[in-house]
Amino acid sequence: MMKKAGRTAFGKVWIAAIFALAAVFFLSVQVSQAASATKIVLNDREVTGARDVLTVKGTTMVPIRVISEELGYAVGWNSSSKQVTVGPSGDRITLTLGSRSAAAPEGTVTLEQAPFSQGNTTYVPLRFVGTEMGLTVKWDGAGKTVYLESPPMLEEPGTKGPNDDVDPPAEVPSAGQPTSAAVEQISFSDNRLMIGVSGSVEPKVSAIDSPNRIVVDLPDTSFSPLFAEGQGLLKGQQGTIAANGAPGVTGIRFALNDDSPMRVRIVLDLSKKTGYQLYREGSLIFIDLNNAGGTQTPGVGDNGKKIVVLDPGHGGKATGAIYTGGPTLMEKDVNLDMALKVEALLKQVAGLDVVMTRSDDTDVSLQGRVDIAENLNADIMVSIHANSMTKGTKPTSGTETLYTKPESKKLAETIHKHLIKATGLPDRKARYQNLHVDRESNLPTALVETGFLYAGGDVEKITDPAWQNRVAEAIAAGIVEYLGL
Repeated sequence: MMKKAGRTAFGKVWIAAIFALAAVFFLSVQVSQAASATKIVLNDREVTGARDVLTVKGTTMVPIRVISEELGYAVGWNSSSKQVTVGPSGDRITLTLGSRSAAAPEGTVTLEQAPFSQGNTTYVPLRFVGTEMGLTVKWDGAGKTVYLESPPMLEEPGTKGPNDDVDPPAEVPSAGQPTSAAVEQISFSDNRLMIGVSGSVEPKVSAIDSPNRIVVDLPDTSFSPLFAEGQGLLKGQQGTIAANGAPGVTGIRFALNDDSPMRVRIVLDLSKKTGYQLYREGSLIFIDLNNAGGTQTPGVGDNGKKIVVLDPGHGGKATGAIYTGGPTLMEKDVNLDMALKVEALLKQVAGLDVVMTRSDDTDVSLQGRVDIAENLNADIMVSIHANSMTKGTKPTSGTETLYTKPESKKLAETIHKHLIKATGLPDRKARYQNLHVDRESNLPTALVETGFLYAGGDVEKITDPAWQNRVAEAIAAGIVEYLGL
């Protein structure tokens, strides 16, 4: 079933990329007009050569050769039959000038308008795809941009863009009776356990010896579907997260206990008795182990400290790009490794507190990442990714830093000027892109794309420890400069 669905999805994505540019949004343009202000973005990448959008009798027409070349897909032209072919054999589509019939792998399809030539450009109609072809189409009226997203059906490089703007629906076994609260994320960094919750809950924390451990109980609480799915949890099962940078913590485990009402328990296993401090920041619960001597320690951002939220992209079942040209590499792991290096550097900076949205292989929703930063009233958030391109595109290399809000531009540009020197890769600039983590947050947010994680891209650089260290230092330097520390 997956093999068939995968092949069909692969073929459909590219057919969809040719046809489905949302004609419904351009009903007022005449055939002699080019909507040069309109942008087309496929899987978070702007199709920069596809601006000559025309409308004929209410049907949007787009230059087929330009789009195909932008996507790196083969285009053939038979002058005697006046036919255009797109794609490899087996997944090839054939369109005939002046004809409303097109040949596709699934059979003959009827187009709303016949393809035609104008000057040296061949135009094809785009209203065909819709639900059948599986391409998601979004229209940003303010930005005059059509967003096209491929269905995330294949776990191969480029089938899922790195900056997915919509969280996938989560389907997990029912946890039983409804609860008043749900755990959205658990992470551990800077010797602090952070628990993100939705709903109302009063944590109960106790220190226990023989063996030494700190137990956090969250009554009338369950795991959110996204968290449970990302961790592969079923009712009553126990999961773990890494205890990075805390030599006194030997492990962190959590489970959903089938009490009445249900209860989430999180346990920090310790090598020796350790003091702690419990405090809250909005929907975030912190168990801070930095007061082992029993003294009161400042909370996150106290004493005038700046707060930086580092966001390793993807996590859990949201793998991001997957490189299979050698030892398998998943973007989620590359992102986390880089973020942990940046965190270690920033922790050495006086006047700065660092919080990670995730500290191990945990799935955090896009909005959950934003919520962490806003609950902390953070000064900035920096999301760290490795880049990918849609399957079938030309090999691409380079480093870019992305932002959405105007107030985030300076942060992106400051980080990028350090970053581009460190990566040694082509400069894809600090530039605008419609990102959930920046669009939906009220603080400056930048998304770093260090390099391209796929064959023909930058994988050799990305896997070089010396390169990783240089890039981490550059990201940290950009953050410190922006904050004036």
